[in-house]
Amino acid sequence: MVQLKNMLPEGVETLYGDEYAFKDEILNNVKNTFRSYGYRQILTPTFEYFDMYKEMFGGINFRQMLKFISPQGDVMVLRPDATIPVARMAAKNIRDKDEYLKFFYTAPIFRQLETQKGDEREFLQAGVEYFANPNPECDAEIIAIGIKTLIDNGIEDFRIDLGQVSYLGSLLEEVESDQHVRKQIIQLIESKNQGDLKSYLEQRPMEIQYKELILNVVTMYGKPQEVLPLAQKCAINEGMIKAIENCEEVVRILEDYGYKDYIIFDLGFTNPLNYYTGIIFKGYADNFGKAILQGGRYDQLTMNFGTYKPACGFGININYLVEIVSMIKTKDRVTCYTDYLILYEKSTRKQALTDAEKLRKQGYIVETNELTDINKQTLLAKQRNIHEIFVVDKNGCNGIEVIRNGVTNDIKEILNRG
Repeated sequence: MVQLKNMLPEGVETLYGDEYAFKDEILNNVKNTFRSYGYRQILTPTFEYFDMYKEMFGGINFRQMLKFISPQGDVMVLRPDATIPVARMAAKNIRDKDEYLKFFYTAPIFRQLETQKGDEREFLQAGVEYFANPNPECDAEIIAIGIKTLIDNGIEDFRIDLGQVSYLGSLLEEVESDQHVRKQIIQLIESKNQGDLKSYLEQRPMEIQYKELILNVVTMYGKPQEVLPLAQKCAINEGMIKAIENCEEVVRILEDYGYKDYIIFDLGFTNPLNYYTGIIFKGYADNFGKAILQGGRYDQLTMNFGTYKPACGFGININYLVEIVSMIKTKDRVTCYTDYLILYEKSTRKQALTDAEKLRKQGYIVETNELTDINKQTLLAKQRNIHEIFVVDKNGCNGIEVIRNGVTNDIKEILNRG
């Protein structure tokens, strides 16, 4: 016989009542924040053609995708990225090419990651995407929503690391003509290995001042007022200058939101998802080592689907958010409960079920069951966090208080009968 007791795949989770209720409350908080800025919820497919990711976009490691073969013989993947299918939707479902679109989603993301490092193969992600607005106001709004989402869930100690893809990109295009070499330099920058980067640059036939400039740029980290003036001085072409001007304007707008103090600039920050074209950012909560949210500007992505719609967006890992909030709100965890348990005899079942429905219509959570052993049922009610039990017998409705927690109305009065 197959032993099923441990047959749970690595990198996935199962949630019970209270745990799920806690996660669901946080997810609802996130969705309400997104809606408050005018974003409308959408849904994209759970699985896609592998070729859509393989041939058009890159950036996502193909070995990280969870693949399967369809009955028709096509190679399919479970959704490894949410932004790409949302961009397709924006490109294909429009009435006017200049129409701006504000979307938000909640969706499971699937990736074949290294579970021994605590990574998840399936995690819940929520995100916002703003299309057809190429201006810094759009970038700042997206970042502001990310900040507000963390604040609305009780997280106070966090930072947003901002980078600019076109600043580093413009520098590398100026000093290195070989695209393969530029890609290798970016990979070394992503790994944050200064020693390997320095050794690699020393082997290149590149002018010494450019090597020093690259090493300088990747160490530019700190508050906007410290980093941006230095980055402006290091700019050697128009692309770099425009990138810093964009950063400065985004910071000015975030200051008007009241969020400037959360911002840290990291001009050596890159992103392996190579569809980003401008501002990129990651959010980190104190005492939590992984990025809880990340995103940026991607102006060319919809071109793969035949329409130009510049865009900016971010995704937030709800699993990480739940983990962080649970550490902060250990005393305020959501717990499942039932207001009333109505027990009945066979002869009073119809009346009990009618009473239960009346209570539900008034917003109460009500369970019903046949009366058997009242002592055992009282014990089970405590385990299930049922506040009060009522027995419907031939004499009417008799109450047994189990847990008094805000349920103070007399049930006879609620039901308007004696």
